[in-house]
Amino acid sequence: MLRALHVVIRAYTASFRAPGISAGYQITLPVPPLSSVYGLLAAAVGKDVSPETVWVGYRFQAQALAEDLEKIVIFSPKGPVWDAKLGQVQSMPIRREFLVNPVLHLYIPAAEWLRSALHTPRYPLLLGRSQDVATVEHMQEVDLEPAEEGEVEGILLPFPTPGVQSLVFNLPTYLPTHPPRRALAVKPFQIVTNRQRIRRSDGLLYRPRGEQTLIPIYTIDRLR
Repeated sequence: MLRALHVVIRAYTASFRAPGISAGYQITLPVPPLSSVYGLLAAAVGKDVSPETVWVGYRFQAQALAEDLEKIVIFSPKGPVWDAKLGQVQSMPIRREFLVNPVLHLYIPAAEWLRSALHTPRYPLLLGRSQDVATVEHMQEVDLEPAEEGEVEGILLPFPTPGVQSLVFNLPTYLPTHPPRRALAVKPFQIVTNRQRIRRSDGLLYRPRGEQTLIPIYTIDRLR
């Protein structure tokens, strides 16, 4: 059994750009990658929060998927590209997906320094880009009980997890805040959005006491 701090984080919008897809249309991942969650913790603490010291588990949901139209400026290695004919910086419109009214249920070690940081964050908490500002709605200590079988929704699972309906993406597990920002690892994950029943016997899944759905707990050994 693990003693955890359950943190409920809400925002008006969220967006997690899918890696490797940028052909004039930016899709969002329906569940944040682990690197985004560790980035949120780093913003709260004001420095790197390493998976070597902090394990995480979470599930994520949003009310709807929407689309925005925005202008992006075209850059070269020397800076913005100037259009001499138009007498202005080159730009182009792009369509971008975002999630509406997202909620992140985050489970982390029940340490006072983490609770204090999330109560009074050093930097703004974000669920994606700088406009996706989030707030901590609730924090409570809970017990996480090991489980091998149950229902899941809005989570990431290591690939392969057979028999699970999901999207599969290569995602970074952790990125430090200081340069050079090299990912600890990039691994394939299954993004589970629809509620379904799964079974794993490798110690990944836990059930928060009093809840029906399971969450995976990611320690450093699973992120390398």
